[in-house]
Amino acid sequence: MQDYIRAFIAVEINDAIRAGLADVQSILKEANGHVSWVKPQNIHSTLLFLGDLFSDSVSAAANALVQAASACRPLEIEISGIGYFGSPRSPRIIWAGVAGGVTPLIELQNGIVVAALAAGLKPDTKSFKPHFTIGRVRSNRNAAALIRAIETSMAKSFGVLSVNRVVLMRSELSAQGPEYSLLHAAALGRSINFRHPDPLAGRLPG
Repeated sequence: MQDYIRAFIAVEINDAIRAGLADVQSILKEANGHVSWVKPQNIHSTLLFLGDLFSDSVSAAANALVQAASACRPLEIEISGIGYFGSPRSPRIIWAGVAGGVTPLIELQNGIVVAALAAGLKPDTKSFKPHFTIGRVRSNRNAAALIRAIETSMAKSFGVLSVNRVVLMRSELSAQGPEYSLLHAAALGRSINFRHPDPLAGRLPG
């Protein structure tokens, strides 16, 4: 039986935007909703969820990432607005939106999907909606208050993010929430190669 890891491809954020999102999380927490808040250091935009990836497919995923990234120029996106997926009575995901640079980001994501499929991977290919998840709602407790708090931040801007690379990440679930570690990074227009140990041997340097 082959070993496997849980993996995804994502866009990272910078420290300034991370601080802004952490601040808005603090405001939303005052609504006392039943929400699992994403640790600020873990906030990212998932471009492609690969799911459970066999260990011998990690190289194929990294190569697909390099291929797609090398064909795309660096881009800028504006992270702006707080919203949610689901209904006002039953919100599911709380997110920060992408207000500028959406088209090139979608083109990058499309290229990654095509490269992953060509590499023989079987990723989740559901419709891509650019966003940065900041919280996952676990129940409807105080949902009305939570929605009101979200509405006060719908027009908030967190700044412009320069996207110069995309990353292949490993996700390990724990009682404290998921822990992420870097498997591979590919700069847009060129590759950044990391020499790393067996991805199943333990946590990688981030």
